Amino acid sequence: FRIANEVRPESNYAFTALLPEINRVTYDIKSSKMTIRSIMAGMVGMDSSYPPGAIADSARWSAETAKLAIENYMPEESLRYMMSVLRETGLQGAASVDYIAGEALNFLQKVVIQPLNDANEWLRGQALVYGAIQWTFNGKVLDVNYGVPAANFITPRTIANSDSYGHATSKFWADVLEARRLLRYNVRGFWLNSRTLDTILFNAGNNAQLVSQTDNVVSLRRLLVRNGVEVQSQDNREQITFNIYDGEGEVLDPAFPNTTKILKFLPDGKILAVGNNTQSGYRVGEASTPYSNQNPNNLGYTHIGPTVEAGGRPGRWAELYTPEGRPYQLNGRGVINTLPVIENPEKIVVLTTEL
Repeated sequence: FRIANEVRPESNYAFTALLPEINRVTYDIKSSKMTIRSIMAGMVGMDSSYPPGAIADSARWSAETAKLAIENYMPEESLRYMMSVLRETGLQGAASVDYIAGEALNFLQKVVIQPLNDANEWLRGQALVYGAIQWTFNGKVLDVNYGVPAANFITPRTIANSDSYGHATSKFWADVLEARRLLRYNVRGFWLNSRTLDTILFNAGNNAQLVSQTDNVVSLRRLLVRNGVEVQSQDNREQITFNIYDGEGEVLDPAFPNTTKILKFLPDGKILAVGNNTQSGYRVGEASTPYSNQNPNNLGYTHIGPTVEAGGRPGRWAELYTPEGRPYQLNGRGVINTLPVIENPEKIVVLTTEL
């Protein structure tokens, strides 16, 4: 009897690598940066004033964390089963306490901690793929815009225009080239889910050959026809490596009571491209340490704020308890104050196709 023998490992959340979680002591998020750009010296005449030099650019972004919460209970039937296991196995004393504690903590991880983590990953996916979060739940509205340049959302490819990635006139490779251009050919990686990948692979019009596959990483190369023979393109821009991400969570379906529906962390038809961190300007506060060594990715982070429930300490809060007047139940509940923060939105490019 294991209620939660398949808790999702935190390493399975791919977007934490792009927006790593950082505990902060504030509920409000205030992100700012200043870049001092060196301007080339200009020519002057004798006895002339010097022209101006460096220019300082600054940007500010502020928001409040979103409070995520959940409560679940272990029903009386499950508690009865645990008690029958203790009787039948003869577990007593410390052994029985260890068994009950193990089941209780397992229950807490599966139905409280994982739902908080799933919701947090879904928020990261919304921020990365749409450059915004627009979510209404329980009468509360979360509306955040991260300022990703409009040009970084490549023209959606539609079935009606016959240029979707599943059509013979697919614009897949053209979009890949455009994504590389927008990121100045300094791409950290591409992410998509397996359904989007299948649409690309099983459309002969894409001329995409699967070169290699290792776990959830696949490499494709474009095929060209020369003198009636198919050959691989030797243009490295026409070879691409994808990170396949099929993470998903479940939510209650408001249209059908007592049923759930699946929400994919990386939606169908979306390809996320993220650029590497390169910067030639001096940034205030970096001193003599190269900026790339402080934060080699520099896309952003996930702000994990404090909670009142934990006495103002940052991080997740969760507890197991027996409700007053209901000794036949074991309840678990948890809270997190969180929000993804994207500090360099120009490093995000999104490709879109109808499936």
